[in-house]
Amino acid sequence: MRLQLIAAITLVLASGLARAQGEINVLTDLNSPFPPGCIALSLPDAPASANNTLFDEEISAPSVGSQVRDSVVRVTIWRVGCHDPGFSIVMVRLQAVEFPASSFVMVPRVFADAGITDFPLHEGQLLPHPAISDAGASSEVITPEGRTYMLAVNPTTFNDPESFFLPEDYNGEFTMELFWGDFSPVAAPFGELFPLNAYDPDFDPPQFGAQILHGRMSGQYVFDGIPSTGFQLMVGEQSDDSNFIFAIFFTYLNGEPIWVVGTTGGEAPGIPAIELGMLRLTGGEFFGLGPGSFDNSDLVIEEVGSIFIDPLDCNTLLLGYDFSPIGGGTGVLEAERFIRIAGYDCNPWQE
Repeated sequence: MRLQLIAAITLVLASGLARAQGEINVLTDLNSPFPPGCIALSLPDAPASANNTLFDEEISAPSVGSQVRDSVVRVTIWRVGCHDPGFSIVMVRLQAVEFPASSFVMVPRVFADAGITDFPLHEGQLLPHPAISDAGASSEVITPEGRTYMLAVNPTTFNDPESFFLPEDYNGEFTMELFWGDFSPVAAPFGELFPLNAYDPDFDPPQFGAQILHGRMSGQYVFDGIPSTGFQLMVGEQSDDSNFIFAIFFTYLNGEPIWVVGTTGGEAPGIPAIELGMLRLTGGEFFGLGPGSFDNSDLVIEEVGSIFIDPLDCNTLLLGYDFSPIGGGTGVLEAERFIRIAGYDCNPWQE
């Protein structure tokens, strides 16, 4: 049945999506059923605990072109909770335990669907990297060392235009299928089914201490109850793969608008929080006066205090501040995201 369906849609897939080769289209990039910013640095090698393990078993699988299931693959599946409430990511770790010396076992195609079903319709991807990319793992060889992947699932399917796979399905009970039929249709005409329990925060914790600062945290933030005041955060990447942080605070001082800025570079990716010294620049002229109206020697740079940025989840920052040098005092504010970065959102599913 799976092979017949695959044959029926071969022409559609060949038109550019090439999903069997692991490519994800733009729609899926923006609508994978988990927050792209949930895990941004590295994937865990194992579940948090035995209670957190959905499956850990060895299954028979065919090596490439084999007429029989001549290999053994260890499959470990668990969920990692996100710091965004109600969201998780399914981890799938594949390890080649036995295989012929002259051949190898490929990472299979993946399908999923809501509930318990014998025939999942939605094609998925096993993503080897924490950031959403344009290539899954279906062209990789399963190694004896093993590797962990994130399970992404396409929200729509050619098989049924009325069927959708959304975050509530992904975080609920659903069925995942590993299908080796592309590599050995005789030995594996049917896939291996794995019914996965729903996400439970009590058993599926985040496997990292805190939400980290990364590029998907970039954006503009506002503060509840403080009108026309905002904070802009940009997390960039430098040529040496280190991060730089650039922040602008828009507020008022003595009834007049003021903006202050802070920046730092050379930060290792994965910083959980950071402190920035903040500066005020004065002495320039309105840009409309054109080139030559002022130069760098006219600018006065004044140290006005510092801020401490501590991300809580994809759309919330805890912002500590000390603006005592200009009479602004000290305190802590909670900043809520105001503007998302189009096509590079941290959690496109959160309202």
